Amino acid sequence: MKNEFVVISNVQRFLSGYERVEKRAAIEKCFMVVEGEPGRGKTSTAEWFAIQNDLPIIRAKREWNSRWMLEDILDCLGSEPDRTFKEMYRQAVRVLAGRAESARAASVPYAVVIDEADHIVTSQKMMETLRDITDQVEVPVILVGMGRLIKALTRYKQISSRVSAEVTFLGLTADDTRRLIAGRSEIEVADDLSIHLHKASNGYAREVLEGIGSIERVGRRLGRAVTLADMEGQVLLTDRVTGKSVTVRAE
Repeated sequence: MKNEFVVISNVQRFLSGYERVEKRAAIEKCFMVVEGEPGRGKTSTAEWFAIQNDLPIIRAKREWNSRWMLEDILDCLGSEPDRTFKEMYRQAVRVLAGRAESARAASVPYAVVIDEADHIVTSQKMMETLRDITDQVEVPVILVGMGRLIKALTRYKQISSRVSAEVTFLGLTADDTRRLIAGRSEIEVADDLSIHLHKASNGYAREVLEGIGSIERVGRRLGRAVTLADMEGQVLLTDRVTGKSVTVRAE
């Protein structure tokens, strides 16, 4: 399978959301919230965006507290964390302000990306720490998690009022599936098989990629484009609800 990132509709939603944050009228509205079910491509999109723009991306931990969060942010920024929370807070503000200023001078995006943000949105202390930092340095924070982030943030009016963009990752469209196949598959896939994979995947990007891998194995043996009939009786992917293999049954 080709290691190529494919821009599909959810990615376009993500980019549009970030553009809204960049163009925000109220400068303190620095938060962007990205949510959706597992397997919709949130993490891969956030990682791609961070790598493309050289942004710090941190994975939140279940046992995080404000101190540990700052330590991880500073580590990601390449700065040895100071000893006390107060010193680390000032250090984070100083380093982020410098990075943000350099990005503005170069007219490139800058933000802090926090994946698995479900672990922090229920903590008022951690969210207040992030809010205090963004208030001082005006650096956007992109929170990425499952489908409860936006609702969870409503309990903190001082935080939710600082959200400029809310992005929900939805199920893939048939065109998204075709784009993923075209961009990632090393084997040509017939349209009838593309349609079948889209239906079998239930719109999950993770399942589409698993299906592409199965199709490629058959395609390498055939040495040509793979049709639905070619996959008859072959395992295409695993159903995430039942955990059972999904076998192709050509109609």
